[in-house]
Amino acid sequence: MSISLTVRYLGGDRYGLWATVAGAVMWVNLLDLGVANALTNNLARAHALDDRLSAAQHLTNALLMTGSMAVIAGLTFAVGFRYVNWVRLLNVGAAVPQFEVRHFVAAAIGLLLAGLPGGLAGRVLAGYQELHRYNFVTCAGAITGLLALALGMIFHVSMPLLFILSAGCLPLASLALLVRTIGWSKPWLRPRLLLSNKNTILELLSSGWAFFLIQISAVVVYSSDNLIVSHYLGPAEVTPYSVTWRLASLAAVVQSLLFPALWPAYAEAHARRDYNWVRRTFTFTLRGTVVFNAASAVLLVSLGKPLIRLWAGPVAVPSAPLLVAMAVWILVSGFMSVESCLLAALNRTRAQAVLSIVAAALNVTLSITLVQRVGSLGVIAGTILSYLFVLVVPQSILVRNLLREGCRASQPEAPFESRRPMAESAAS
Repeated sequence: MSISLTVRYLGGDRYGLWATVAGAVMWVNLLDLGVANALTNNLARAHALDDRLSAAQHLTNALLMTGSMAVIAGLTFAVGFRYVNWVRLLNVGAAVPQFEVRHFVAAAIGLLLAGLPGGLAGRVLAGYQELHRYNFVTCAGAITGLLALALGMIFHVSMPLLFILSAGCLPLASLALLVRTIGWSKPWLRPRLLLSNKNTILELLSSGWAFFLIQISAVVVYSSDNLIVSHYLGPAEVTPYSVTWRLASLAAVVQSLLFPALWPAYAEAHARRDYNWVRRTFTFTLRGTVVFNAASAVLLVSLGKPLIRLWAGPVAVPSAPLLVAMAVWILVSGFMSVESCLLAALNRTRAQAVLSIVAAALNVTLSITLVQRVGSLGVIAGTILSYLFVLVVPQSILVRNLLREGCRASQPEAPFESRRPMAESAAS
């Protein structure tokens, strides 16, 4: 709904700028250095062992690191902002005033920096397998943001203010949830200066560096495309590409609901050495994801154009080859996501991290080369080819070996079997 409203309100050029900047500033999320994902695994392990002191210690140091990085990055950005020619970098035409471009970039980056510590709320609740609480808050933030977007359009506010109204509700809701979680529902997690220490920080960094490299790869995949299209083809070409990408991303809705809860369940089962449950759940999830994504790919190719024309207007309708390429990406990304969830939960991400960086570098190289030859189709083609050449086969081998190791290491059920991962009941 927000895309439909925004495209029609801003037009092709302005929405192209909107989508490009909104995607590019996702690089700000890298400032957590992979600590947020490492925190989920540490909290899941502490929860399985009923070690509340360890949980509080890890959260305290995670908050200290993310907060410090947000402040340092904010000061650095404030100093260097005026030295970047944002209009030239984004290839913005005369249709958008220069001052509006600069203000929009500043608003987007400032908003993400302010919401960086609050992003730990979802990771904390995921560690305790209570992600549904975060989902409720996310829904409330999304609905409020949609209402604020509509209100901004009614009063014809500027594009920077419209972005703050639309995107600012969710980080504010996440921060409020974090305060409520550590203040009332889980008071043992309250940060305390006495719990800050170098060893825990080093432990988080040791676990998080692989997640950090994977995050870099993910940001390249999900945010560089619009930037490359905008720089070489102009913001207007970003609109059909971005809208088609968002439609294709709806195929991952089921995964986005299941995987954040499945991740800590895998981690807890691993801590209890329940490898049979891990293997069964992984197999079931992989098969279901492949079937669902294949059906989604067929629907995208057959109905994509009329749906996008109805949804976002004629300015956002893509070419048929772009639809087919996006359908292929649905299949590849779905398969890889199932494997990545398991590897992340079991902290087997080092090889995957190195491969992801290689794939990201190849992705950017291929995208820049192909976009100048075949247009925006070349950008998604570069993403697909980089995954097929670098990641698919090695990652699949890693997962197969991991499952085999689990089979050999299987032991009798643990005495606290009654606290099996909650995802088993969900799967049933």
